[in-house]
Amino acid sequence: MKDEKVRIAGVTVTFNPKSEIIENALSYLNQVDLLYIIDNSEVDLDDNIKSFFSNPKIRLVINKANLGIAFALNQAAKYATSEGFDFLLTMDQDSKTSNNLVASMIKEFKKNDDIGILSPFVVHPINPRIPPSHLLQEIFVAMTSGSIIKLSVYNEIGGFLNSLFIDYVDYEYSLKTISKGYKIFQLNNTFVYHNLGEINTKRIFSKKFFPTNHSPSRWYYRTRNRFYVYKLYKDSFHEFINKDKKNLIKELIKILLFEDKKFYKYYMILKGYIHFRKNKFGKLDTL
Repeated sequence: MKDEKVRIAGVTVTFNPKSEIIENALSYLNQVDLLYIIDNSEVDLDDNIKSFFSNPKIRLVINKANLGIAFALNQAAKYATSEGFDFLLTMDQDSKTSNNLVASMIKEFKKNDDIGILSPFVVHPINPRIPPSHLLQEIFVAMTSGSIIKLSVYNEIGGFLNSLFIDYVDYEYSLKTISKGYKIFQLNNTFVYHNLGEINTKRIFSKKFFPTNHSPSRWYYRTRNRFYVYKLYKDSFHEFINKDKKNLIKELIKILLFEDKKFYKYYMILKGYIHFRKNKFGKLDTL
């Protein structure tokens, strides 16, 4: 692949998007050959957004219902494969990228055929971090937004799990990629600027905390799906699972200390765990 010209598509999954989607999409629109907008909105799109989506470099797919992030990503990957694309940039509607992201990642893909996913360094506006000094960092999981997946790998290993709907969709796909012998790297000179939930800053004495303030329904999905991922990969990814379990404990403490609707959130966390045990998956309001 080193000297071959490759084709790259992008996908942005939208759900009742606000006007910021235009500015965000413009940060990467000219970095890809074609951008699929897979719209899961349950209301009609704003006229200004519709007008922007009529750009000749954009292919708008309207699902007329919220079918979930996994379903939408699979739609785009299948369209991209059928139209001869080699790679797919996956984006959230609330994220923007650095202008070198795609070119830099494609350069790395060409160096190593074993790479299944490349992920950028993630910058959260409210809690910015300094990227590591080393260029490439091998990781277990790549966040959907800002990552590029290799479509030949996608088609070899199988796609995203529709039954998860949202949350841990990217985690499951990442672990599946590694389990099939491919690698995931974070490329620390590329950036995605991402808004995570309704994150804010809280302090206890001099220590800062960053609760995400996810909705109760998101906590349902996060809990149900993370335990399912643990079940799927318990024999292969002990280090990742142990670390994620520690993160769960920290998240539960942050809800108790800093967030509203805490008892309803705990209820939905319990419900998610019960549905995991009962093997109930899919969209919450259909269960």
